[in-house]
Amino acid sequence: MFRSLFDPDSSFGRAMDLLLRLIILNVLWLVCSLPLVTLGASTTALCSVLMKFREGEESHVARRFFAAWRQNWKRATGTWLLLLTLLALFLFDLCFGKWMESFLWKVIAVAGLQVVAMEYIFLYPLLARYENTWRAHMCNALRLGIGYFPRFMLIWLLWAGAIALTLYSPGTLHSMIAVWALLGWSGLHYLNLCILRPVFDQLDSSEKK
Repeated sequence: MFRSLFDPDSSFGRAMDLLLRLIILNVLWLVCSLPLVTLGASTTALCSVLMKFREGEESHVARRFFAAWRQNWKRATGTWLLLLTLLALFLFDLCFGKWMESFLWKVIAVAGLQVVAMEYIFLYPLLARYENTWRAHMCNALRLGIGYFPRFMLIWLLWAGAIALTLYSPGTLHSMIAVWALLGWSGLHYLNLCILRPVFDQLDSSEKK
């Protein structure tokens, strides 16, 4: 029984293999995102490797991650710096709206933050999967976010729930820091891609026609 349990082809063996790969990817993503400006390239590389997992393609995790990082770092870094600028701008608007007690200003800031979140969720899988200009990718990410709004909201709630659990109490904060360090980022992006898989399957079939 134990021999079959630890068989690499068993459900348990495949789950443990996926867990190990996610941990390796999480560490690689964290290390390569430390300068912050490289977070976009790291997220694109992460999505690229995770998509290969979903398609059942076996390969060396670190080698594929760094290959995807090098291939996409220019486009991904440019788009990330733009998103980072917009994020800072809308967060400033939100604080300014609270200070001025302006409901309209706060609504505009929150709407802008949702657009940034939508871009982040859809943009980097597009960069990882398809060849296009960064402008086209950003426009397509916005179109997909609007066209598949329920999936966007499901992913948004997933991330919001993870962050809320982390900040719930000092005890959960200490526990979740370890989870984020080992598995949090890669695990959440893996779940994102599971939710978005029908979207990309539809895009792939429309490309073949």
